[in-house]
Amino acid sequence: MITHSVTDRLLGLRRSIGLFLLTGSIAPILLVLAPGRSDEQVAASYNDITVGLGMSILFPVAALIVSTAALGEERKAHTLPFLLLKPVPRWVIALAVVTAAALASFLILEVGVLASWIVAGAVTGEWSIGTATTVAVAVQSVASAALFVPLGLVLGRAALVGLGYLMIWELILGDVIEGIQASSIQRIVVSAWADLAKLTPDNLDTVNEVLGRVEPGVGGAFAKAAALAIISITVTGFLLRRRDLVPE
Repeated sequence: MITHSVTDRLLGLRRSIGLFLLTGSIAPILLVLAPGRSDEQVAASYNDITVGLGMSILFPVAALIVSTAALGEERKAHTLPFLLLKPVPRWVIALAVVTAAALASFLILEVGVLASWIVAGAVTGEWSIGTATTVAVAVQSVASAALFVPLGLVLGRAALVGLGYLMIWELILGDVIEGIQASSIQRIVVSAWADLAKLTPDNLDTVNEVLGRVEPGVGGAFAKAAALAIISITVTGFLLRRRDLVPE
């Protein structure tokens, strides 16, 4: 029940349309690049744009916006006490909200993925080209929900703080400090994608540059995302108990 209501709120029409325009921007780029290029070149471009634009900027920003809103909007609208009145353990509420944020993020991201998938598939005839990207956005959705749902609960400008994290930790420090690369959500997502995608030699150079010391592996990526989710549910449940207004 909580998961359903939070998911419906996060999939509001204005937010969904705005984020679709963001995540679906890969499709028109492919349409511009496609004329006069071979199927292999279009497929290589799809892979490069997906890694360099989608998984580096578009997908994490969209998932950030959805995930910080999951409890952040409840807090700002002063409706969080009504959520806490439910006679259920706080970790159950945390599980429901993190699940709702992950589900809403995935649905929004996948619409953008489908748009570029249809274009790339129609041009190249390779209709499995978007499968790896779908798996990647699933990992992105779970990992982002795990990280940003509790952030939205405790910070008034969680989206701005989250953008700072994406810029500094993921895009800057992750490139220069090899020791933190294994904890980078972007690299976790790309590692899942790279394990399943059909890559050209040029694509491999791009992917290896992004991954650094992280090895491709869809199983490891899902395991890391699941571990983040468990930690997030525990932390969010604790924070909700701190904010509780009625005795349990």
